[in-house]
Amino acid sequence: MKRLILAALLGAAASPANAEIRAVFVGIDKYQFSRATTPEAAFRDLSGAVRDVGTIKAALRRAYALDLDREAPGACTSANQVSITLTDYCATKGAILAAWNRQIDASRPGDTVVFYFAGHGSRFTEALGTEQASGFNSTIMATDARQPGAQAPADILDVEIRPIIDRATAAGVRVVTIFDSCNSGTATRDLESEARTAPPLVVARVESVEPPAITGSLGAYRVHLAAAQDGQEAFETGEVGVRGGVFTAALAKALIDQPGASFADLAVAAKTAMLAAGQTRQTPHSEGALRATLGGDEVRVPIFDAVRSGDGVVIVGGSLTGITAGSTFVLYPNVSAALPGTTRPLATGTVTSVEAGLAQLRLDAPAQLPGRLVARELTHRFTAPVPIAVRGSDPALDAALAGITHARIGSRPQIVIVPGTEVTQLLSPRGAVIARLPAPNDPAFAFLLDRALGKVARVNALAALALPARAGQAEFCIQSKSPDYDPDVCPPLPAGGRRLALNQSALISARNTANGPRYLYVLGIDPAFGVSLLLPPNGAIDQAIEAGAYLRVPEGQDIAPDAPGSYRFMTIASDNPIPAQTLEQTGLDVVDREVCLTRLSRQACADAARSRDAALPRVNEWAATLSSAEVK
Repeated sequence: MKRLILAALLGAAASPANAEIRAVFVGIDKYQFSRATTPEAAFRDLSGAVRDVGTIKAALRRAYALDLDREAPGACTSANQVSITLTDYCATKGAILAAWNRQIDASRPGDTVVFYFAGHGSRFTEALGTEQASGFNSTIMATDARQPGAQAPADILDVEIRPIIDRATAAGVRVVTIFDSCNSGTATRDLESEARTAPPLVVARVESVEPPAITGSLGAYRVHLAAAQDGQEAFETGEVGVRGGVFTAALAKALIDQPGASFADLAVAAKTAMLAAGQTRQTPHSEGALRATLGGDEVRVPIFDAVRSGDGVVIVGGSLTGITAGSTFVLYPNVSAALPGTTRPLATGTVTSVEAGLAQLRLDAPAQLPGRLVARELTHRFTAPVPIAVRGSDPALDAALAGITHARIGSRPQIVIVPGTEVTQLLSPRGAVIARLPAPNDPAFAFLLDRALGKVARVNALAALALPARAGQAEFCIQSKSPDYDPDVCPPLPAGGRRLALNQSALISARNTANGPRYLYVLGIDPAFGVSLLLPPNGAIDQAIEAGAYLRVPEGQDIAPDAPGSYRFMTIASDNPIPAQTLEQTGLDVVDREVCLTRLSRQACADAARSRDAALPRVNEWAATLSSAEVK
């Protein structure tokens, strides 16, 4: 449906057997314009960032046997065919970006590029007041940052990082970024010994960068692991000479202790180690394809966080995220174990009750379970069958349909099935080809037909959330991009509904019309029943939107429908966050072997708990609205 939607709709390709991992490591203790050289500077040098580079490289060598470059004594740069390392005065903005782009250019589809940064981080604001949809703009500070009187900032802005990642994923290259820097705008990595602060940077105007036509193709993905949440500082620990970042030390230990673990489990292990060390003022942040492993594929099955509750289990996900009563789940201790075909489950269970944001799971048999769990859907109970029609007759097709409970022959079909000797077509009621499956006598046909009709049924269940009685807490707007575009004015809906032009850029937004703060989510549904999370935008921080405020897709990430037909947009407003990304799925035009494509995860896993965690996000107030647009 768009640049963004294509990232979710295209199926993940398997890693080639010879896929490679490349890396760029940056650690900066000494800054050209810090207080050490510029007395009026508002920040000081660091003590442990360069050491952090050695720590993380040693962990990656041990865990993944990577032949990383070796630093020469006294040198601030080193490189080999696998990695590039820049420290202190060698780590200028130009050198950092050139090294990162060089590693991407050297990579092939399926390869992974790791970018690690340890040093000062800060925020920036634009003089004209425009910001990202999250309301948060961050920077990492190169050694030549904050030169007095400089015309252009040497901070590396997040809006400069995004197009680099987009370029890589458009070429099928996976990107993992790891930042041990602060997100608070104070650039602090220590609490007691040094007041290492840098005020937010004011940028006259950030020029938007047009992203590639397609992002996330060829199975590429991005993962980001950060030392601190929005508004937090990152700290160092240890004596002078052996100082290091708290986050890097915890992450390095997790890499060594759990080689081959998913990014989700690495994030949880790092957080647990930091808490055990008494670090409660810094909470690591993780986002992206957290169910992938370093150098491995992204997993495309719905996986939810869960916690033990009495004799049962509570799943962090409910009717707003597609869970239905009667569906079955398997339970695992962590995400890595939950990957299909890897480990026997701890237990199985059936959903007995569903709320908007939580579901109760009854165990099939008593089991000794840890407090923190991961639940993977095993079978889905559909609440309403999909009306279909069949043109022609084929015994193999009849047999396949007999085993599918979520479809029935109906008078007003959503899907028309046309069997053939080589290809089976799935048509819309208007006759447009939505998908092509194998012939009915193909061994995989019944399975793929079941998956395809299941996708339609899931979209129907999503659309059913938009009941008129629950409307009125969010307003969705989509409009074609034009010179007179006003982000604070939504044009009146014309008679016959909104119309968009094929391949013409359009901008979307959602406004909180409730009386209090709400978390807003916008899902795009394309004509092939593909579902993609459009808001919050990819990489943005999921935060509550104040009453009357807007959540928007940033400039440069506008949507552009690439196929004619009817597009739908589901807007969900809730008083607590929900894992809306679990609703994503590829369309019928993508032949895959799983129902849902889970691309993002903003919260890796629930904390360990022996009983039901009172902090579980119970959704009390919510509303869903459905809008449509026709693309000619």
